[in-house]
Amino acid sequence: MRILFTCCLLSGLFLLSISIAWCEQDTRQPSRPTRAEPPGSWDPATEKLFEGDPFQAVRGSRPEKSTAIPSASESTVFEPGASGFVSWPKLISEATVTDEIKNLQPEVAQNVRRPGTFKAGGNRKVEKQFAVIAAMFGIIAEYGEPIRWQAVSSGARDAFAHAAANAKVGSQSAYQESRARFEDLEELIRGGTVEFETTKSEKRGVWSRLIERRLLMQRIERSDKERIKPWIANDAEFKQNRESLLHEAEIIAALAEIFQQEEYEFYDDDEFVAYCKQLQKQAQELVHAIKSHNLPEVQKLYGEISKTCSACHEGYK
Repeated sequence: MRILFTCCLLSGLFLLSISIAWCEQDTRQPSRPTRAEPPGSWDPATEKLFEGDPFQAVRGSRPEKSTAIPSASESTVFEPGASGFVSWPKLISEATVTDEIKNLQPEVAQNVRRPGTFKAGGNRKVEKQFAVIAAMFGIIAEYGEPIRWQAVSSGARDAFAHAAANAKVGSQSAYQESRARFEDLEELIRGGTVEFETTKSEKRGVWSRLIERRLLMQRIERSDKERIKPWIANDAEFKQNRESLLHEAEIIAALAEIFQQEEYEFYDDDEFVAYCKQLQKQAQELVHAIKSHNLPEVQKLYGEISKTCSACHEGYK
């Protein structure tokens, strides 16, 4: 009897706890919002929206081409120049871009060490060096993938381009500006932070307005005569300088792209653009030949690159 009483008591407590739980759950459920009653009729303007075929109300023709945004994997970035979309990572590696900037630092140092050196012709060398540095920062600004110095790239591009333009003359003010930019360069290479003045450059023609093409052309001439030619003279030189050859080939491919950008002289000349595209293609093929350790192919492509440059120089100065 006592056992039966205990079982009944426990059963009652169990049922009571379930009832309390259900009540608490009901109180926690939010009440449904009160819906407004649908209107008995629509105004005339709204009624017309549901009359006839809705496609008849669409004006204009459908686009013929897809306007899909390129995926991040395509590594493309829009540049409003002659070539439209520029995939910089396919033309030049991060290592080549940043190494080009770092390699120029000791060269700039020699020309800004003293005012006398700068005024005695060092200014013209700094003009070329800063132009190339500005071009590299310009590529970084449009690289389309994470890359070193990206956060300051636009300001650095403008600052070094401005210093390059002013270095045409060996004045004291030009020296002071060049010296300041050299110190900025040192700080960046050390891993420090530099705050460049941000300018609102025009979106169209930014390359031609910032950097003179002739200065970048001289960088290719230097690559051709002073570097690639002696480095492929024989197998020993080729093996010793293979990584440096890759650097030079990628620099040529990237600069050939810059030459095609809008508002540079001859950018709308089909023959000139064809030379640029041919040079770029040959430089990219040179990269593949170097990576394949194929010296005969490298020598052949170097000859083709030299011929392309010579043919272009005959018609365009």
